[in-house]
Amino acid sequence: MTTQEHSAYDRLGLVAALVAPVAWGLTGIFIRLLHGLPPMTIVVGRLLAASIALGAVLALRPRRQASPWSWAPLAMSGYYVLATEAFVRAPVVEVTLLVGMAPVLALGINRLRGIVVSGPQLLGVILAVGGLVAFLLPGDKPADTKLVGDLLALGAAFVSALYAIQLRRMQASGTPPDPVRIAAIACLIGAILGAGLVALFGSPTHRAFTTHDVGMLVLLGVLSTALPTAAFSIASARLPSVLTTSFGLSTPLFTALFAGIVLQEWPALSTLPGALLTLLGLALVVRARPPSSSNRRVVPSGRPAL
Repeated sequence: MTTQEHSAYDRLGLVAALVAPVAWGLTGIFIRLLHGLPPMTIVVGRLLAASIALGAVLALRPRRQASPWSWAPLAMSGYYVLATEAFVRAPVVEVTLLVGMAPVLALGINRLRGIVVSGPQLLGVILAVGGLVAFLLPGDKPADTKLVGDLLALGAAFVSALYAIQLRRMQASGTPPDPVRIAAIACLIGAILGAGLVALFGSPTHRAFTTHDVGMLVLLGVLSTALPTAAFSIASARLPSVLTTSFGLSTPLFTALFAGIVLQEWPALSTLPGALLTLLGLALVVRARPPSSSNRRVVPSGRPAL
């Protein structure tokens, strides 16, 4: 029996794919309220809070059969650490654009694995990425480029794509992952990795740590880390990797929306065409039909390549 590469009509997957960028879009609001704390201190705090919140969910819900071992949590934890370090070293616009290359990388990885990419899906990704460029470039335009930061941003995009692909492969192989469990492990590993970097290289705090900081880190960890990580995991298991990662291109749009509502920092009107182009591209990706199974590469065992 041929394994369907994706179903564009999985409602839970689509809802989860939308929840992730909406929740990630709130990140900037909480970080603004944590001004003065070093970035790696923030990432450790948010991931620790997220792992505790997800662990509580796992403890309270009915027991399920444990998911098979997978390196997927390492990829997601690596994403948080790499993206944070990239934002420290390179201009925000550059990092955002490079991290937004995840669906392009997912397309390339899937193509190397022999999975045919439909024309409308490819066009949608191109339009969405182009729209993101048009949305971000009218803003801050730094003159310099930090090579290490850019490479870290590409690394974050790459591991994000690998995470989505791996969860989809696990789902299709008959060993479905537990998205909440994988998200909890990913956040815990990320907190440990971040704490290790702080211990090795230091992350000096420029002011006293307050109860307000604790509250903001808890909100950041629950609303903008635990929730979107779990949602992204659910979407990755239920939707094609290109579709899941493409939704991430809308994160800057939600960030701008929330910044306007909460901080009264609305984006310039010149960014509106880029936002509309990104939404158009995402709509094409969502509506794209899966390629015919006859066009997919078949491995020697006779089973379609996953």
